[in-house]
Amino acid sequence: MRILAVVDATGSLVDGTGAKAVALAGYVVDIATLIGYGIAGLLMWPSMRPVARTVLARQILFTGYEAVPFVALLAALTASTLVLQSQLGGLSADFLGQLMVVVLVRELGPLLLAMVVIARSGSAIAVEMANMRIGGEIQALEWAGIDPFTYLVLPRLGGACVSLVCLALLFIAFSLAGGFALGMILAPSTAPDFDHFTAMLARNLTAVDAVEVLAKTIVPGLLIAAIATKEGMECALSVTAVPRATTRAVVRAIAAVAVWDALVTAVAVMG
Repeated sequence: MRILAVVDATGSLVDGTGAKAVALAGYVVDIATLIGYGIAGLLMWPSMRPVARTVLARQILFTGYEAVPFVALLAALTASTLVLQSQLGGLSADFLGQLMVVVLVRELGPLLLAMVVIARSGSAIAVEMANMRIGGEIQALEWAGIDPFTYLVLPRLGGACVSLVCLALLFIAFSLAGGFALGMILAPSTAPDFDHFTAMLARNLTAVDAVEVLAKTIVPGLLIAAIATKEGMECALSVTAVPRATTRAVVRAIAAVAVWDALVTAVAVMG
């Protein structure tokens, strides 16, 4: 009897694991399909309806433009921490340049900005979509002959993607400039001058870094918007379900971005 109980428990565990694996694979396929249709729709920009263009512009305004002050502050704080630690550790200027490229450009910058977009816009998109579903607005759009994907999903995919790319580039520019300025203030005698600083960055930056930054911003932007819209539009028809849908959107977006970031880094290292 004990052996049969162990066999039953093992079978239940295997069945449960298999069901979760199948559900995860189906979820990944759904997100990939949503992103694929989104890319196809964004490539047809000239034929996009004016109302959809307006929604896209507003999404970029909220996700990108309104986040610039916070991104500038975040870049200054990050650069100051890095420079202070390098000064305390007695690191050379050349090593500092390499460290700034690795930490700010390749790894921390894109990932940190993705987290900011998830917190600010991913959660907001999920809440908005869930409330529209509960309020019947999505169904009303369908009754009016308006495709919810074109009006709701597509502009948010494009807006999150464009905003994340621009914010990441601004973060990198602000953090590098802030690191140079802070170094001149804290240690003017040992800090490199502008020519040395730019030459130091040029030696460490390569074309692969530009490709890596784009890969870590374009795809995560699409992932964040796709997951947020999917979770919001599939929310249960209850007000109490909105927080749960938002939490799922945030957690799954963070997991997806982290996995993608690790994959890109692994490919870049092996390449």
